[in-house]
Amino acid sequence: MTDYIKKYLCVCILIVSLSCQQTISKNDIIQTASSVNQKDDCDNPDANINCCFKNMPERLTSTMVIPSNDSNGEKMVLNGTIYKKDKSTPYPNIILYAYHTDSKGEYSKKGNEKEVQKWHGSHYGWCKTDENGNYRIETIRPASYPGTTNPAHIHAAVKTQDKQVPFYITDFVFKDDPLLTKIQPNKFSYQGGTGVVDVKKVNNVWIGKWDIILN
Repeated sequence: MTDYIKKYLCVCILIVSLSCQQTISKNDIIQTASSVNQKDDCDNPDANINCCFKNMPERLTSTMVIPSNDSNGEKMVLNGTIYKKDKSTPYPNIILYAYHTDSKGEYSKKGNEKEVQKWHGSHYGWCKTDENGNYRIETIRPASYPGTTNPAHIHAAVKTQDKQVPFYITDFVFKDDPLLTKIQPNKFSYQGGTGVVDVKKVNNVWIGKWDIILN
């Protein structure tokens, strides 16, 4: 083998080697960028409140239906009117998000939950108040967290058209809950009122009403 051929082969090997290194480097960059892009801040138990409204349907009615395959769950219907701070003017087009535990007090999952709903469980939904500010929630009655003295409750947040940032409101709690004391309702107060709903069982369905006042 002549010196010329040896030199030619060395150059070819060097070119191929550099080409492979560049390819690997580019792939690493692409994979790293993809990994960064796939990071989802909403897949977090302490996610920003905006995440509660990220996966809602494009069209909402004033009725929130939360399907449940919980065989021990007791059906419950909650309704009411959302008012402005004057306590008399109905607040239309308010988006209400709610989520709660199952009949065992757990945030059970179906497996198709996305992002923040992975932490909120399968019992969640949205609705939008009608022109009279009315809303309705059809779900099952939640239970208290196992092994705690916290009363059963439904977490809720609202999104208004005149405020850019959504906000949490007082949790729904139930007047007949033995864990609910005279002091405890204040513990759950954010905005909206005490959150205490007087529920009655009618034809095996818990019925309750709570009018929410937004400041």
